[in-house]
Amino acid sequence: MSDELGNGSRPDSDEIEIDIRQLIKIFRKWSKLIAIMTLGCVLVAGIISYFVLPPVYQSQTLLLVTQATSQLQSNVRSQAEGLDDVVGNLSRIPVLTMNTYLGQLTSEALLNRVVKELNLDCSPQSLAGAITATVVKDSNLIEVKVQNNDPVMAARIANSLSSNFLQLISEKNQEQMTRSVSFLEQQQEITDEQLQAAVDELKKFQQLPRSVAVLEQEFTKKSDMLATLDARRELAGIELRQLQAGVSSLEQELYYTSQYIQTTREDPSTGQVVTVQDMNPVYVSLSQDLGKKKAELSSKQAEIEGLETTIIMNSMALDNLQAELAGKRLEQDRLQGQVDRLKETFGTLAQKTTETQISKSINLGDTTVTIMSEASIPSGPVKPNKKLNMAIAFVLGLMVFSGLAFLLEYLDNTIKTPDDVAAHLDLPVLGVIPLVTSDSSKHSYGG
Repeated sequence: MSDELGNGSRPDSDEIEIDIRQLIKIFRKWSKLIAIMTLGCVLVAGIISYFVLPPVYQSQTLLLVTQATSQLQSNVRSQAEGLDDVVGNLSRIPVLTMNTYLGQLTSEALLNRVVKELNLDCSPQSLAGAITATVVKDSNLIEVKVQNNDPVMAARIANSLSSNFLQLISEKNQEQMTRSVSFLEQQQEITDEQLQAAVDELKKFQQLPRSVAVLEQEFTKKSDMLATLDARRELAGIELRQLQAGVSSLEQELYYTSQYIQTTREDPSTGQVVTVQDMNPVYVSLSQDLGKKKAELSSKQAEIEGLETTIIMNSMALDNLQAELAGKRLEQDRLQGQVDRLKETFGTLAQKTTETQISKSINLGDTTVTIMSEASIPSGPVKPNKKLNMAIAFVLGLMVFSGLAFLLEYLDNTIKTPDDVAAHLDLPVLGVIPLVTSDSSKHSYGG
């Protein structure tokens, strides 16, 4: 029988089948152990909860944030942004997100203030572990919870945290505004120096011998002169055409006029009537008029040629003057634009400096954050939860020791009863050898 046990005391693990009756049997077998150990765990948990763990009290305060955004405002803008946008970021009161407020509530700087104010015997890191700050869903409310073994101290820490939080926000805003004011004033001084230099350069340029104003006057005079010459040339052209027409008319008239005329008169010496050829006075008059007209025509042609030469020379001089004036005017416009830009920059910086100084005087903590409810002294501890701890100990003990019972049963490969033979070896039991002890032997033999 021992060989059978040794060869096949336990079947293959893949063929193990456990039914409900076996489970109940195992539970019954180990029920005392499971019950005692589970009750022991509950007892230990109760002792620790009631007598070992110190009570922890929780006090809470509620803060309302009146100025917050869902996302941080980006300071990164396009390079084409105006000066007002760039400088405006320096003078604008910072707008924080709810997560930023939460981060500041547990910052080391704020916790150091609370530790110093209340003379706490702990580090800011350990104090941070006792503080929980959360945002109430779909609202601008921040719930701050503080846990401590002393209920009064829990309330004091929560109230101190809230008041110092408001003060810290105001101080940080004033520090930022102070840096902004200092930067703006420094830039204002630099801009003022640049503006004075630009103004001096513009004045120096305007005082040059051939400045824009002088060139403009000269250009105006030459333009007027050129216009006058053009008008004179046009008038001379009209007069020339009139003279040409007059010369043509006189030449035609002279062509059809006889140069000589025949006249009859009595010769005083002979007393006879003779025919004499004399110069035609009309022809002579026409010839004289034609000569005058031709002289006037030649004079007018010479006048027109002189006017055209003068116009060409003045046009060339005017073109050169216009080119010089355009270059000088472009340089003056550049200098004037630089002065105007620096004036605008200086004015913007002065305005933003004033706005930043006003922002600096605002108590940002009291303006953006309001204490909706101050922390009160808690009436009872929130930790440890004795009943919950004992319930957890009961459940865990029941699970652990039930598993331990199954483990012990699985590791036990001995056969103690006839039922074990039938269960493990699938063989019928032929007989049972009773256990012989000293008492049973004495009883059997009567002695």
